[in-house]
Amino acid sequence: MTRTLKALRELHCLTQTDVAEILGISLHSYCNKENGKLQFTLKEAKKLSDLFKLSIEEIFFANKEFVLNTKVI
Repeated sequence: MTRTLKALRELHCLTQTDVAEILGISLHSYCNKENGKLQFTLKEAKKLSDLFKLSIEEIFFANKEFVLNTKVI
């Protein structure tokens, strides 16, 4: 999941700071969550789903190759 989320973020030209602000959390918390040290809340997962226009399952259970083949809208 961590590589997938990072790949999605980079694919959309977003920084960790950008995503942290969208989620309404600190940069430190987002970094820990992106690196798998902390879990995302359901509310945060939904915001990521809306942001990347993918299902929660696709974000958290897909592999990096799937993400890299996803077109940015």
